[in-house]
Amino acid sequence: MIWRSVVGKLWATIIGLACVVLVILGVLLLQFLDRYFYEKQSNDLKHLAEQLVALVVESPARQDVIRVARAVVEAHDTRLVVIGLDSGEKPKRVLLDDRPSAASDVPEVPLDALLRHTALQEVLKGKEVVVRGRFPLVGAGGKSGRALFEQEIVAVGEPVPLGSGTYGAFILYRTLEDVETTMTHVRRLLLYAAGICIVLTTFFAFFLSTRITEPLRLMKKAADRMARGAFDSRVPIRTRDEIGDLARTFNRLAQQLDETIHALQREKEQLASILRSMADGVITVDRDGRVVVTNPPAERILRAWQEGDGAALPAPLAALFQRVMRERRELATDLPVQGRIWSVVMAPLYDRDDVRGAVAVLRDMTEERRLDKLRKDFIANVSHELRTPLAMLQGYSEAMVDDIAATPEERKEMARVIYEETRRMGRLVNDLLDLARMEAGSFQFDRQEIDPVAWTDRLLRKFSALAREQGIALKAEAVGEIGPLRVDPDRLEQILTNLLDNAFRYTPPGGTIRVRLRDEGGGVWIEVADTGVGIPEEDLPFIFERFYKADKARTRGQAGTGLGLAIVKSLVEAHGGSITVSSKVGEGTRFTMFFPRTDAGDVAGQAPKTRPSRDTGRGPA
Repeated sequence: MIWRSVVGKLWATIIGLACVVLVILGVLLLQFLDRYFYEKQSNDLKHLAEQLVALVVESPARQDVIRVARAVVEAHDTRLVVIGLDSGEKPKRVLLDDRPSAASDVPEVPLDALLRHTALQEVLKGKEVVVRGRFPLVGAGGKSGRALFEQEIVAVGEPVPLGSGTYGAFILYRTLEDVETTMTHVRRLLLYAAGICIVLTTFFAFFLSTRITEPLRLMKKAADRMARGAFDSRVPIRTRDEIGDLARTFNRLAQQLDETIHALQREKEQLASILRSMADGVITVDRDGRVVVTNPPAERILRAWQEGDGAALPAPLAALFQRVMRERRELATDLPVQGRIWSVVMAPLYDRDDVRGAVAVLRDMTEERRLDKLRKDFIANVSHELRTPLAMLQGYSEAMVDDIAATPEERKEMARVIYEETRRMGRLVNDLLDLARMEAGSFQFDRQEIDPVAWTDRLLRKFSALAREQGIALKAEAVGEIGPLRVDPDRLEQILTNLLDNAFRYTPPGGTIRVRLRDEGGGVWIEVADTGVGIPEEDLPFIFERFYKADKARTRGQAGTGLGLAIVKSLVEAHGGSITVSSKVGEGTRFTMFFPRTDAGDVAGQAPKTRPSRDTGRGPA
């Protein structure tokens, strides 16, 4: 509403002030005019009365006084009453004569009303009196003395000395009807002038208030735009007064606010970018234990942990949060949740001296803990694998030194055992070096384009004699057309040789080993399947781990390093491929490999740094 606005309030204030001023001026002016007219009338009557008294004093001849008084009264719209003393010293009215005077149209005041007036009684004591008031009047020339109406008159009583200290009186009075008429016209003029003044003041007030409040409205609109986020809003500066100063201050404030908001926005975006790029989960919690801010990893963690209210802190973190809020210090712990191990560091957030919440950083330590365990197992396995050949080397060499072998055949057997164990340790060391180089990304590949079918046939010919010797059927099969493949032939031979060696080792006579090739999915699939003893199902997830041996009862003649399948997996993945295994005990085992035709990881002939899905695995080789 306009009355609630600055324009309405300013307009109402100006109009109210103008009305108050007009009322005060009108009252003062009317009082002044009333007093002025009253004094003028009273002065005229006093002057007239003084003239009549002077006539009486200077010319005691009654006829002369009557003639002069008559002339004077006829010249003025006035009634004259002459009061003397009778023999009983009671006042009485004496008319100049019985003829109508010029003042006959002036209503007459009864003598009793005049004589009852206290002030007029003072005239007979020799005092000049001026009286203004309402008196009962009768019609002009009336004799009844009955009051027909009341009207305000002004009367002047002038004492007339009669001698011996007694006084008569000349009382001249006239009505203030003309004054009232004049005052009525003046009041009407004042009302007209006040109306015109109010109208003009209204236009002026609206003009002034609009001119004053227009910059304020512009500032309000600019503030509204800023509240909606438009911090570049500015107010035009049109004056150099206080409003202009306010506009300049507002613009400076808007500029500083704009710069501050942009700085805060940049910091917020930077913080959000940092939080998004963090691999660790970050959770901010208020003092009530409700999640306030999270980053994407933390959101995934919360979705996996939460069961009820999505904004509440998950149960695994609630106890730690209560401890942090109670002890007001940073705490760290490991939480096993859903089969994984999480390292949680939680610290309180302060608002001056008050703790307003906490921030927690969560890191999935499952892989690190597993790798740490595998590293320990790796060291133990390497120590175990080296301990046996070293013990045998030590034992047989001591026997030879002590000349325990009695015959050349026994010495030759001891030398053969020492030689085989030395070769076994050499293979173990070489396999470890190969794995280390592949994991470090320094393993060199010499990629060449080969015909997979011809290359496989050539490799299988190397195993044909072994197959005949063990009574095992060795077969190669190509499904459809097989296109060329770009790989490192030596490493591919190392892969297949390892798999075929395992197949021959665990396939009994009369069994079958089959190498099958097919071309689909943008690469070549190679399967190596046997009808051997198979691998127990519980061992399949660990088959590619280092030093893992599915057959715990293998003989020394069948023993391997336990690194063969780990190397196979690393070499396949270094070519950008993949390998899987399926097996049933008593039915056989199938290894399936995929080699893509394009390997984005191969740059300038160097294999990318790859890790098996289980870094420290054990294979049955």
